[in-house]
Amino acid sequence: MVQQSKFGRWSRYCVVGLYIMSALWGGLQIASPDNGRLFLIAAFAFALLATLWARYDAKSRSLAFLPVLQMLYFFAWPVGAIIYLVYRSGSRGLLTACVHGIGMTLLMALTFYATLYGLHFAGLLDSQFYTAE
Repeated sequence: MVQQSKFGRWSRYCVVGLYIMSALWGGLQIASPDNGRLFLIAAFAFALLATLWARYDAKSRSLAFLPVLQMLYFFAWPVGAIIYLVYRSGSRGLLTACVHGIGMTLLMALTFYATLYGLHFAGLLDSQFYTAE
């Protein structure tokens, strides 16, 4: 039981990390819109955090999560998260996926627009990407 609570705590840290990444990614999209390296780093971080969340959550619930499934989950984590949550919790898992998806999207939009308006009013937006029409 001690290990299950440890893995449960780690899975919560990964969920918090996903929300932090959503907030950071929302702001970074406006600050650096055409940076391919930044996109790849963010995509890798999202996939890694989501995979670690599923792995630790499965361990805390004593569910089998084979290494090959972890690899597939890493490469297709948005779909894999929904499949895992439905497998884990049935129809409640679908509701959980929807709530977290909406929450992360709203957080990303909030930080996107906060950064946009902050940089605009500070006069720091690059006129190449953002023109006042």
